[in-house]
This record gives sequence, structure tokens and C-alpha cells, in this order.
Amino acid sequence: MTQAEAPPSALAPLRNRTFRAVWLSIQVASLGWLIQTVAIAWLMATISPSDLMVALVQAATTLPAFLLSIPAGALADSYSRRKVILAGRIIFTISYAGLAILLALGLAGPWTILALIFLAGCGASLIDPAWQASVGDIVERNQIPAAVSLNSLGFNTVRSLGPALGGVVVAAFGPLFALILSVASYTFPIAVLMRVNWTTRSPPGPRKSILATIVDGLRFTARTPAIMAATVQGTFYSIGGISILALLPLIVRDALSGTAVSFGIMMACFGIGACAGGLLNASLRRALRPHTMFCLAGAAVALSCLTLAFTHALTVAGIALALGGFGWVTGWNVLSVSVQMSSPRWIVGRTISIYYAATFGGLTLGSWLWGAIAQGHSLTLAMAASGLCMAAVAVSALIFPLRETTPTE
Repeated sequence: MTQAEAPPSALAPLRNRTFRAVWLSIQVASLGWLIQTVAIAWLMATISPSDLMVALVQAATTLPAFLLSIPAGALADSYSRRKVILAGRIIFTISYAGLAILLALGLAGPWTILALIFLAGCGASLIDPAWQASVGDIVERNQIPAAVSLNSLGFNTVRSLGPALGGVVVAAFGPLFALILSVASYTFPIAVLMRVNWTTRSPPGPRKSILATIVDGLRFTARTPAIMAATVQGTFYSIGGISILALLPLIVRDALSGTAVSFGIMMACFGIGACAGGLLNASLRRALRPHTMFCLAGAAVALSCLTLAFTHALTVAGIALALGGFGWVTGWNVLSVSVQMSSPRWIVGRTISIYYAATFGGLTLGSWLWGAIAQGHSLTLAMAASGLCMAAVAVSALIFPLRETTPTE
């Protein structure tokens, strides 16, 4: 977009019927997923005495994306992105339906839960690169930043409600009912995807093998400084910041002496902050450069981690989580837009998937690392160390600034 062009409205992508239908169905599924997340995290915190096992719930969610995002991106650039998303949605839904059945039969132990979360993550690894790549296929190029922000805003809006609702559902009806409710919500995007369609920009030349397609994506990413910078920064950002979500069940249970409802409320505080970050993203982009936004986002997450390391008050923790949510979603918005805007449409599935693989690898590593420190030393040390890590990431954004480039299509 040139400086002469007026930026589109933040809600402009919702005028597109296809984007609106898919986006709304995703919000329904996201609400169900957040209810389920509270149920599974609290279930693991109550059936397993191991701090590491609780943190591994987050690791099992993110590890498949680290392992499978790059081939998933190649599939998204080589075949119908709608069909790739649909396949991922079906795998995701079947996995959690299986977990609900096993829980009803009394057969869902800690390792069974982790295994099915991992399988669901395999489905999610197909969904995310293909959907993010599809955004530029469905809406106009100058609407891509708004569409990326809407994806984030939608999820974080329901995140401000879903966890609190999940805590109430778990406390009142138990984790099984929460799982059943969530699985029902996953059918909405499947129904919409079977009804709508959009065109994917084909790569130039004849279709290559998946391996050759992956190699082309890796080569293009390595030669594009803007995408490489976002990928590297995102990896360290994910390692440092994931401690909040990975260790929050332990913080609520041990440091705050809370219940399932308390956990849901704390998750909702994080979601409220994230929602505010999504709402203010367009204004921040107009006022600040990308690397300045990213630096401030990292500083906010660092302060949140350090506060959570030492507080024993629910109110203070809630404020810290709102600040952390604001920084978390703001940082990811900056990174995601940088990758989207720097990628031609025919290869964007691969560049996004490489970025996803690196950042989800960071999320997995961070979840394990902070969980291991919490179990081997203390929860306070784990949160304090992650806060210092995030502070270093924030400073690095000033030394190695993020940039957005306009690709040659």
C-alpha cells in the first residue's frame, strides 16, 4: 500500500461474504476451544502431581505445528487451501471427540490426554498456515493488515469470555461436559467450509513435488530479510512469553490458592488485555514503527511475567495478565503482518508455515523449559527467568528492527 492510499477500515474485510462466514464460524469454534482449554488444563493440574506434566499440555498443543507446519505450508501452496483447512478441522474435531469418549469411560489418564492433544495439534497444523495464507486470497491486499488483526481480535474477544465461562462450566458440570460442548462448536467451521469456496493463486510453472516446494519456500525465506527477521524474533518471543499460559494453572493453584473458576477468571483477564491489543492495533500501527511496537509489546509481557513471579494476590495477578495479554497479541500482530506483507501470494503458505514452525518450536521449547525449571527449582524462578528473557527480546527489537517489504508477485 502506498502512502497516498487511505488505509481501509479495521472492519472492511467483514464486508467480504466469504471472509465473514469463515471468520464468524472460527469465533464459535474458538469459544469452544477456550472452554475446553480450561477444562483440560485444570483436569491435568488435579490428576497429576507433576508441574512438568501440566506445562506439557501447552507443549503437546504446539509441538505438532513445529513438526508439521512446513509440509502443511507446502500443501497449502500446492492444493486447494480450503480443502487443506477442512481436512485439518476434521482431524481436530475427531481427536477431541475421542478424548471426550475416553474421559466418559474413565480411560483418560495424563499420557492419553497428551497424546490426543498432540493428534488434535496435527490437525491444527494443517489449519493455521492454510487459513492465514487464504486471507490474502479472499480480501484485497490493502485489507490484509486489517484481516490479520480481525483474526487476532476475534480470537482474543472470545478469549475474554471463554475461559471464565469454561471455569464456571467445569466447576458446575465437570470437564466432560465442557469437552462435549467444545466438540459441538467445532462442527460450525466444518459446515461453513463445505459451503464456501475461494481461488488460490497458483505458483508459476508446473506443480513441483512437496519436497521441492518446501525447498523453494526455505530458500525464499532465507533470502528475504523481513521474513527472516520476523521468524527469528518470533522464535525468541515465543520461548520467553509462553510461560504465562504454560504455567498459569500452577500459578493459580499454588501461588494464588485458586479454584477452577479462579483459573477461568485469570485466563479471561489475559483475554481482555489481548482483546484491547487487537482493538488498538490499527491505531498503534499508524503511530509507531513495527519494531517500536514489538519492543513495547515485549516489555509488557516481561513486566507481566515478573509480576506473576512474585505476587500472591488475585487482583494484582489479574492486572498483570491483562498487561501480558495486551503485549502478547500486539507482538504477534506485528510479526504476522510483517510475514504476510513481505510474501507473494503464490508462496505465502510456505513462508507463513516456516514462520509458524520456528515460533511453535519456540512455544514447545519454552513450555518444557519453564515447566522443568518450575519442577526442579521453583515456580517463582521459572516466571522470573522468563521475564528476563522477554526483556532481552524487547531490547533486541531495537538492535535488529523489523521491517515490512512489498514483494514482487
